[in-house]
Amino acid sequence: GGGGGVIDNNSTPLQVIIPHDHNGRTAPVIEPLEALEVMPTDEFTSLLKDDPPIDADMSVVEKEVVTYLQQERAVAKTIRNQDWTAFLQKFTPTDNDDGTVPYEKSHPVHNKHQHNVGDDDVLDKTEYSRCHFRSFVTSTTLLPPSGVKMRCFGSTREYTVGAIFALPSHDNDNEEEEAAKRAKAWSWPSGYSAKTEFNIDPKGNLMNGREEALVSLPGLRKLNNDYCHKEDYEIGGRLIKGGLKTVPYNEVYVRVGGAGRIINGVDVATQEKRYRSFDHGIGLPIALFVRTASYKDLIAMLRTRARMVSILSRQHIYGIPLLYMDPDCGLRVLTDKLQKELLQTMSSSLNPFQNPLLQHKNTYSMDGDNNSSSPQHLQQKLEELIDLDDDNIRHILTPEECARLAGGFGATDDSLANLLMSVMLTDNNNNNNDDDNKQIDQDTSASISSQHGKLQDLVNEGLTSAVRSGDYNTARQLLILYTLVASRSQQQSTTTDSKNSEFNVGGEKLLKPQPLPKSYKEEMSLTLKNDNDNFNTLTSNVPPPPPPPPLDTDRLRSATNSDGLLSVLGAAEVLKSMQDGSGKRRVEEAVSAVEEWIESGEKSVTFRLASWFDQRAAQGDLKIATEHDTSFLAFVSNKAISNRKTFAKQLRHSTTDVEDLGFLKVIHDMVSKMNSPCLRLELLQYILGLDNRYSVAHVARSVELAATCLNISAYEAIHKDDNIDNKILTDQDVAS
Repeated sequence: GGGGGVIDNNSTPLQVIIPHDHNGRTAPVIEPLEALEVMPTDEFTSLLKDDPPIDADMSVVEKEVVTYLQQERAVAKTIRNQDWTAFLQKFTPTDNDDGTVPYEKSHPVHNKHQHNVGDDDVLDKTEYSRCHFRSFVTSTTLLPPSGVKMRCFGSTREYTVGAIFALPSHDNDNEEEEAAKRAKAWSWPSGYSAKTEFNIDPKGNLMNGREEALVSLPGLRKLNNDYCHKEDYEIGGRLIKGGLKTVPYNEVYVRVGGAGRIINGVDVATQEKRYRSFDHGIGLPIALFVRTASYKDLIAMLRTRARMVSILSRQHIYGIPLLYMDPDCGLRVLTDKLQKELLQTMSSSLNPFQNPLLQHKNTYSMDGDNNSSSPQHLQQKLEELIDLDDDNIRHILTPEECARLAGGFGATDDSLANLLMSVMLTDNNNNNNDDDNKQIDQDTSASISSQHGKLQDLVNEGLTSAVRSGDYNTARQLLILYTLVASRSQQQSTTTDSKNSEFNVGGEKLLKPQPLPKSYKEEMSLTLKNDNDNFNTLTSNVPPPPPPPPLDTDRLRSATNSDGLLSVLGAAEVLKSMQDGSGKRRVEEAVSAVEEWIESGEKSVTFRLASWFDQRAAQGDLKIATEHDTSFLAFVSNKAISNRKTFAKQLRHSTTDVEDLGFLKVIHDMVSKMNSPCLRLELLQYILGLDNRYSVAHVARSVELAATCLNISAYEAIHKDDNIDNKILTDQDVAS
């Protein structure tokens, strides 16, 4: 494509300046990325090996949990996938300023109408006042040793992940039975449907024959022993000759929570000596478990653990054991060694995927009516993000593997920013060491070029995984953080005072990654917390750093038809066109072509009608992603000429500041006023490096996100200690 030269009788200015391969006669063919070798439904076979129940790879905590399950001193509860948030929030303290819950309100068993309050209860109340969490009653199952023979409640599809709770310790069975009876911790045998939600009266007493069917905990253990070792046994009041391969679950209605997570009699968070009790709660879960060894279920368990950390705090959940339990295979532990192997598979050969419950709830559509995003689903997505700084993930995986893990499965803002900063700073340090004897300007140029090359590769790895999983939010997060880190790189290259921000790696002094400002930690959107007026002040008074080094997203754009992903990849292309000068060159070509069209159009109605006909044909062939068909009257009258004169004037004005936000503001102003554009839209696609699938809405969204990226970089430059607490700006606010 040339620069808008002479127009012959068989071509339009558009055909002259835009190469045929940029805007072909048909819409681009979507070519999905080649699938990786491991599918989510495949089994993680390393977990299924016939290892002994307790082995040397297990931690002390894991061994204790395995012992509880072998000795039937723990109960299991499966939770419906969509109910995990509500379940975990039941533990969180409310109402009181000191973080505790009113005693009687949270413990209806001890309400005066249900129980005569005596001296023992005063002591119990004092003990409860030291509890960190709320307690509540819920149904659980006392499995046979190591979880064999008995199934848990619910299907593995709807109840994928479960929790293990340890029971209180007692000196003998009689003492345990009395304690459970006093606290109304009820239990029923396998096959009996207690349906406690319908069979407890307002005073907390059982009704409809449920009390007569009760069996003590020692009684349940005896029945479990029968299921495992006898040929004939009774289930649901009937003698089963020859037994069953898998018996139904029993039910233990017990109070959980109250105390924190207790290991070896000590609260893991406070290191205080603590005790579980049926009266005040048996504590937080001591383990999580799944019932299949498929990758999708194991990753669901990792995401559930991340949610627990987010809701209940890391100090209470860190190091919680992860288990696999099956009635046939029994108990297996996802040890630290196996978790490393799982992470390596996730980052290399497993096709990434989002949480199936959230995949269609956190999408972005150009048709606002079809958007299914909601605050609660986005909040859950945030809670499930992997912390790359936790569990030594960054010591297990290479930076490239971490980027793929983050892009495919999601990572927290801080940990992903730390990853990108570490790569940038390490490269910067190496380049500075190599180039000490060079001139300063050569040294700076070389270091920036090299470090950005590494950074670009890393971000491209992450974006590729995000496209594989169809994750718009994660792709957007990567682009924004990349822009921020690249701007920090440019600032760092001109900063000499780094004495207070060094750390040692292998004996070498490297710069510490800076934490994200507070404004980024509230929402995954990573948008500025400020008011609309501040955008104009910021962009006019403090120019943002230049756009980041370009990312190569051509292959990724051809691999997806997702509105959200196209917007993110489009924003990357917009930034690229600003950074490498191609945008400025194309603007000049476009202005020349439009002015030539105007000159020809003013002279000939026939030329305008021919132009209208060509563009209608292009729309019919899906050559241009227009919102509406081109108006015939606009071409017959002078409206098309007037529109294009304004368009050319605005474009010419934008050439003065193609590398900063002023350029994006001009483009956004033009797009926001377009009704049924054809030539103008196609020219904008060409200028910004976008293909013909980018409608007016796509272009606007891409420009808005590009503006957000640059604005955040500028914001950090002047607000090092961000502590503003006003409203959150969206991409659209930033570009408006």
